[in-house]
Amino acid sequence: MTVVLRTEQSGHLSFGITGVASAAAAGQGSIANTFGVNLAILEAWIVPIAESTGSANLSVGVTTAAASATDVLNADDMNGVTEGKPINAFAQDPGAKTVLVPAVWTTALYLTFTASSTLVGFTGVLYLRVLRIPTAVNP
Repeated sequence: MTVVLRTEQSGHLSFGITGVASAAAAGQGSIANTFGVNLAILEAWIVPIAESTGSANLSVGVTTAAASATDVLNADDMNGVTEGKPINAFAQDPGAKTVLVPAVWTTALYLTFTASSTLVGFTGVLYLRVLRIPTAVNP
């Protein structure tokens, strides 16, 4: 056996979130995987900056561009959040998630954001700890 130290480009990603009035599937937005590799989402946190003016639940997940998914965050109330206090997204409702942790963000899928009603007023940052999924052992 040969073992070679590899340097991977894994780490953290962050996305700014500004709520809008849409309650459609992926109506808060969708982000394509432009990294050229599949990513395992190992951990996720949302740090709220301001809560929504209405009582809206936010779901975040990996799916097609215009669909809703809950494998990162499952319908957490963004009106009852504490500003500046990180929310562990995976810990919110692990039993109801559509996919088990870790979620896999393939190059063909999108990270989507869906609200149950208007998310106007909400701002925050989503942090993801990701691991590149290797397709070969290239020393």
